Amino acid sequence: MRVVSREPEAHLIELLQLVEDAPQGWQVVAFHFHKLLEHYRSEYQIKIATNLMNDLLGDRDGAIYLCDDSTIYVMVKNFPKQLTEKMIFQLRYLFMDDPLSYTTEGDENPAFSTIHDLESHWQDFMALCKRRLVSRVRLAQGGVPRAAAAVAAGEAPPPVAAKKELRMFTASSLATIEREMLDVDLTATIRRQPICAALPEAPVRTVFDEMYININHLRQSMGIEVDLLSNRWLFKYLTQILDNRMLDAIQRNPIRYLTTPISLNLNIPTLLSSRFTEFDAAIKPSSKVSIVIELQIADVFADMSAFLLAKDTVQKLGYRVCLDGVSELSLPQIDRQRLGFDLVKLIWNSDGELDATSPKNIKLAEAVRACGNNRVILTRCDTKQAVQYGQALGITLFQGRYLDGVVNPKASVKN
Repeated sequence: MRVVSREPEAHLIELLQLVEDAPQGWQVVAFHFHKLLEHYRSEYQIKIATNLMNDLLGDRDGAIYLCDDSTIYVMVKNFPKQLTEKMIFQLRYLFMDDPLSYTTEGDENPAFSTIHDLESHWQDFMALCKRRLVSRVRLAQGGVPRAAAAVAAGEAPPPVAAKKELRMFTASSLATIEREMLDVDLTATIRRQPICAALPEAPVRTVFDEMYININHLRQSMGIEVDLLSNRWLFKYLTQILDNRMLDAIQRNPIRYLTTPISLNLNIPTLLSSRFTEFDAAIKPSSKVSIVIELQIADVFADMSAFLLAKDTVQKLGYRVCLDGVSELSLPQIDRQRLGFDLVKLIWNSDGELDATSPKNIKLAEAVRACGNNRVILTRCDTKQAVQYGQALGITLFQGRYLDGVVNPKASVKN
């Protein structure tokens, strides 16, 4: 599908005029990326988003219109509802750390995108496009302030925030945060999310809980006006500091944290550090078999020798190891037994709404069986349909907000 970046509003209007007499099957999905925080509107990230759309849309009739303000309109004919939802889901996940994707409560933000059914709303959408074109021309001529142009385009200008916009994560802010963190009690930011066994026609039961530090709660509790996720490498370094704080909390209060089985998402350097050796020496051998160490797939393949050393070390000490962050594309390529993992976490996406008997999902089911049906955890299961899909593939272990609600329906805090 072609991508239009030169005079997109004018070309979009041209296509709308062509389908005016036969709008059946046509729809427009508007992605309101002009509302993203500035550092998420980079040319690189918008290009990733555009490529993702193109891959899903294939050679269908229509076009992708990339506007100067980063708004993207996808006009397409006869695009199945489940694929539309998949496209929105994947793009929302791409920008998951921006408040446009998810609210502070963890719910999907409806302002992220809008679907226009042209069969019933052709005139309304045409009027919106004309207003956008007029405002774009006036902006080019310097005749209308940017905020006024947004109003003319039928879209509210970015709201004036009651609080300061988060700053980019820099090395200097990392040094400040690292110093301040020494005097802060982080136990209030520690969360638990259950990993559950869910078999058809059987009650859901918790197998173990993943323990993690909630980053948003951490930032708010420390009064940090920095987007900790805006710099991948600095955040990675910060997680190693948080690893040590998590180990501190467990070591100080094992009765609180080790009464039931848990998992910890730790960095490989942490596992090879003297701090982990001290932690291990303080933990009873009977507790170690109830602790799962989760390792990210990107870290594993970034330094395979370090991974093998860390994995072998912790397994000999009595811990189990889980490979986290596996996608439906990478699972068939992973030999769990040869790599020596006890468990694998597979990320759920909206493919779960497709037919489980499709060739793609049959291949995935074969990969699940090869890995071990009771060794794969389907994560990010926010709906019952995600669990049902996983069960159709033979998966028995699940994690996500849907399971949170089943296990503890009265919980006031969302993971």
